[in-house]
Amino acid sequence: MRVLFIAGYQHPVYHRKIELLADSPDVKLLHITHFGSDRASGFYPSANGKSQYELRQFPAIWLAGKEDPHRSLLRTFDFCMHKFQPDIVQAESDIETLGTAQVALATKLFASKSKLVLFTWQNILRPRRRSVKMLVNWILGVTNHIFCANSEAVQVLRQQQFRGSTSIVPLFGVDNRYTSLSAPDIRQELNLKGIVIGYVGRLVADKGVELLLQAVARLESKINLLLVGDGPNRKDLETLAFELGLHDRCKFVGNLPYEAVMQHMKEMDILVLPSRTTIHWKEQFGRVLVEAMACSVVVVGSNSGAIPEVIGDAGRIFPEGDLDALTLTLSELISQSELRQSLAELGRQRVADHYSVEQIALQTLTTWRQLTSQNL
Repeated sequence: MRVLFIAGYQHPVYHRKIELLADSPDVKLLHITHFGSDRASGFYPSANGKSQYELRQFPAIWLAGKEDPHRSLLRTFDFCMHKFQPDIVQAESDIETLGTAQVALATKLFASKSKLVLFTWQNILRPRRRSVKMLVNWILGVTNHIFCANSEAVQVLRQQQFRGSTSIVPLFGVDNRYTSLSAPDIRQELNLKGIVIGYVGRLVADKGVELLLQAVARLESKINLLLVGDGPNRKDLETLAFELGLHDRCKFVGNLPYEAVMQHMKEMDILVLPSRTTIHWKEQFGRVLVEAMACSVVVVGSNSGAIPEVIGDAGRIFPEGDLDALTLTLSELISQSELRQSLAELGRQRVADHYSVEQIALQTLTTWRQLTSQNL
């Protein structure tokens, strides 16, 4: 099975997925990406070291600046399809992008017998310009299978009359090489004592972080708050923390390398993702939830978008924007150490069953085999 895998990966866990896929003796994998990605063109070993895959880079054309990946192309005409003759073409860019349209067109022209596989996060059918709607409709019409990050994304595809097959498989999985890293004494360094409630992610309005600050301020216990990440709302959140009297036990550590993020996460007792739905966005997955569960951290999330289906019964859900409900949930968890331990164990097992990078690779490989068997 010859697989052309097109994705601009910049994350070690994403590369791990490709390495695991390349382990399979029935897979020959060519990874296409853009210049400037974190791996140069060449051959790379599979996860078990018994095989390898090839990576090739092409220059990117940014039609609206690097801040808008929806309007970018690769400087290639056929993505090596004419020579490689893939059985599967998988592009891990969303269906509304020009890059995805470029891949779909090349597949029709140079690898018409291959199966085209795409990925989507979109759990809201947003209004589109007529030209964008026509482009998306054409892409959906020539696509065989779409991996969806959440169940609502499947519904959105069906609303657009997509007739191909779908499966709910996240883009990434948890790599236990990072969640098992030994941590330096971060608690002592940051003067964190007792229960630590944390948040990891962008500091933007959609994430509802101010609600978390307000809830912690209402708790009777002296709880520490650890916030990892940065964004345009940071200064406002720091001001709010001071106004709420949290400045001496609320630590903003900013953006960190991935390994350091995992180390800080492991120092948390509870991680909260208080996302708020807007007209144009709701939580599409919540990667930090599965990473926290893998680190044996109890997770609490709002009911925005995909959060409830990701957490399942391995954490706690509260109505988004409901300060009383969040405060009550945190108070319950703080006061019951046995409950925290039970939820931590459930979360760790949930990741092993559904969200490890090994599981993601296995589900991807299973789908490829099902698609290629249709040609037999």
